[in-house]
Amino acid sequence: MKRDGQCLAILTPDFLSAHEELAHLEASWRASLLRRDVELGLPLSPFAAVQDRPSTASPSSSDPLEPSLVDRRKHAHQAASEAHRKWVDAKLRHRPTLDWYEKVYERLRTRLDEEQILSEVRLVLLAGPGLVFYPIVHWNIHSVFWDGTDPDAESDPITRYCTDRLSKTVASAAPSPGQVESSN
Repeated sequence: MKRDGQCLAILTPDFLSAHEELAHLEASWRASLLRRDVELGLPLSPFAAVQDRPSTASPSSSDPLEPSLVDRRKHAHQAASEAHRKWVDAKLRHRPTLDWYEKVYERLRTRLDEEQILSEVRLVLLAGPGLVFYPIVHWNIHSVFWDGTDPDAESDPITRYCTDRLSKTVASAAPSPGQVESSN
């Protein structure tokens, strides 16, 4: 449980940073969509009736659109497309961080739930001779929570990820030999 808690603590700043960046990029994309809709002359409300929409053509259908208006509309459409591409790229780039955070969070929550139930069982069984049954109850509860898998096994993907992540963090936090000598 301690390792999973440390792993979650290390992942949290990355998770929050990813969420912040994604929220900012999504807001930028939505703002560019609004600007595009204004340039195209579309209503800002999706609930506006079709007949309330202004025409995107010039008053005289035989007159071509003003070139600067066409350029502004094209630019607004390209800006919205670019903002959407940046948002999608960021979602793909941050997907591993978001997925691992969810997995580690779920693992820690499950461990906490299991520990709470086991502590309540210990309190009940401690009062009498039922304490001899605690190992059997512990095994049964553990089996139900983990469905036959071992969350502490070295082959478990979350355990491996957390072990690797913690070892990288410890290695990067350890001072190099040159730093130790210069600080003395």
